[in-house]
Amino acid sequence: MSRASRPGHPRPTAVIAIAPDERSAEILIEGQRQVVTGSVPKETRRAALDVATGYAARIGQPVLIDARDSNGYWNLVATPDGVVQAADRLPASPAPAAPRPPTATGPERGKRRGPVIAGAVVLALVLLGGAGVATWRMIPGTEPAPRPTAVEAQVLGHPAPPGYADNVEFSEELATAGQPGVSRDGELMAFMGPDERLNLFDASGTRLWSAALPAASAEFLGPPRFVEYDGEEAVVMETTGTLWFWPVAGGAHTSLSLPEDASTQYVGFSALVRSGDDALVPVGDELVPVDVPDGSAPMLAEGTDVLMAVRTGPWTWTDPDGEVTEVTARRPEDAGEMDSVVTALREYVIIRWNPLRGDGAILAFHDSRDGSVIGTAEIDPADLEGVRHRSGPIGTEVVSYGPVVMDPESGATAVVPGFEPQIAVGTDVFGQLDGASVAVDATGEVQESDPASTQPVGLLGGNAIVVHEDHLYAIPSR
Repeated sequence: MSRASRPGHPRPTAVIAIAPDERSAEILIEGQRQVVTGSVPKETRRAALDVATGYAARIGQPVLIDARDSNGYWNLVATPDGVVQAADRLPASPAPAAPRPPTATGPERGKRRGPVIAGAVVLALVLLGGAGVATWRMIPGTEPAPRPTAVEAQVLGHPAPPGYADNVEFSEELATAGQPGVSRDGELMAFMGPDERLNLFDASGTRLWSAALPAASAEFLGPPRFVEYDGEEAVVMETTGTLWFWPVAGGAHTSLSLPEDASTQYVGFSALVRSGDDALVPVGDELVPVDVPDGSAPMLAEGTDVLMAVRTGPWTWTDPDGEVTEVTARRPEDAGEMDSVVTALREYVIIRWNPLRGDGAILAFHDSRDGSVIGTAEIDPADLEGVRHRSGPIGTEVVSYGPVVMDPESGATAVVPGFEPQIAVGTDVFGQLDGASVAVDATGEVQESDPASTQPVGLLGGNAIVVHEDHLYAIPSR
């Protein structure tokens, strides 16, 4: 259909026809036809609307949608930022001739996977501005008589990790070998889809926006990450030689070229770029250097501030303007002299202290801004040998370094010798213990995982996100 097909409305128009079985839909945009399929009606409708919003994003302007299924006919508008909402029905225009609804047959019907929600529902996914709530509703307002809707819960096809059920709240297909990224507070999730787009979901599983990737999904290194960038929350991804930032609030992405020998660290709230002995932070569309004092090493970035540490002694926060703030660690009770600064993770500086009396060691988690003690653990120095620095097991409810697991609210700690932490999800740290996958909480309780289960990659709202065969699944706690 062309622009001329809607008199007085010069905007591009998409015509969507949902097949009677609601397993496929045909979309006609500017003379180009495309068929999408879904294993359930919700998937079919979402896929059809994604085509329209994707086209709106590409041309940078809203697209009118003339949509019909066996229930009736609706006018919608898809905006470039991924929102689909009701449009006023044109009083003088007859309904356009819709393409012949396709009938899905053969293997096409099983290509996409998702929660099984059967029955005819409604067409438009309306994102209610400012509330972050998604609702399916009839457009226009007069609803037809309700008809029975069968609902069947999808069950995870493999064992769930400890503490979580095997029923699926929602699922999404990923780009091949892709991994989702979940924000530390559990409010947002980003992932690359098979359509080569970056998607942002909120804690309820609602898509907030979708953006075309500036490079092939296979070129990106690691999952999307959430960072502070230019004073706002952003999604960052990396390809060889380039950092890409998308504002969480929506809008165009920004790209920054990396030096040839650069490595990017995400152990703080912001990205820190290290190139040789230099430390750089992203500011606008450039990398700005931050002076590194002699004998110090840049550890992490928070905004444009970089934490610099020495092996023993105070650490400093330094910004690109050269302003330096020195922080001295407070000595824990029963601790003698500082042995060494072990590492810095998020808002913590982890220090090994010599005990005031006897043998052993004290591992302490300090507030990185004021040096206060958050939690301590007495530990055998042998249990710290070979511990690898990891940025993952630093959640909001539990923190871990090596075999030490801490509750940051109470400061209580537990030591599980041999535990190798990998990621903090809710009140548990998932990792390896004696070759087995386990979950450990701040009391030191160990739950062994089923060998066939998949370790969560994060907690979105109240649901753990697990990945299996290029799909992500949101599963609730038990």
